[in-house]
Amino acid sequence: MRELPFSFAIPGNLHESVYTAFGNIGYEIKATIRSCGFGINNWVQSLRIPVLRVPEENILTALALSEALRAQADWLGAVELQMLGDSAAVPDEFKLCVRSIIRPLQKGQTLVEVGLRLVENTRCKSAMSRFGDSPNSSNVLCQSQIKPRDEFWHSLSLQHEHCFDLELDIPAAFRGVQYDMDTARVHVSHELVLTATVVDNKQVAHYLRLAVPIQIVPKIALETSFAELPTYGKSFSDRLLLDSSYADTWAEVEDE
Repeated sequence: MRELPFSFAIPGNLHESVYTAFGNIGYEIKATIRSCGFGINNWVQSLRIPVLRVPEENILTALALSEALRAQADWLGAVELQMLGDSAAVPDEFKLCVRSIIRPLQKGQTLVEVGLRLVENTRCKSAMSRFGDSPNSSNVLCQSQIKPRDEFWHSLSLQHEHCFDLELDIPAAFRGVQYDMDTARVHVSHELVLTATVVDNKQVAHYLRLAVPIQIVPKIALETSFAELPTYGKSFSDRLLLDSSYADTWAEVEDE
């Protein structure tokens, strides 16, 4: 067996891999061996690889990476919803733990259901709908629900505040979630949504919703200083983020 090592520079302006409802951008490395003997023989082997880019350093990203997840709002001065988490930026394939607080501001209300979900919003800038605007899509990637109840009823009386620890399993990149990005072609963002179903003293159900932006980023963005990361204009600084062991996973994405 003989090894033939080779290398090449990835262009600094290369668009990162994208898998959305509006289209895909993917890459593969192709190796060709041409031999002469009993005729001319060609062997070709391809390997699909993802191209990742960490978020550019800006105010929103810097805040998301450094700040805790925190959101709070009240509904008509009757019920207050609050979300607490460790960070407003999380990687893929991660268990996100969020503490949800439902605080009554008026008496006579009951809590029927509490839920948490991760929503991915995608806007394709390079395409136009028949109405002249960019097409959008919104998908729920994962969710968790609790139906609290007391000893005698199928609901929970809101006489004081209640805390619920909810968990979401963030799916793997490309197969289940796309990293946050804002390029000339596509804009992808995420939001964490807390929902609560509350019945007032007149037995009328109200569906409350509290949403906060959250960023899905590669693990390296949480572990490395921005000053050490490559940018689109510095292709010579590009370095390998994933090795060939990821090839099987990438092939599964293509097959879907």
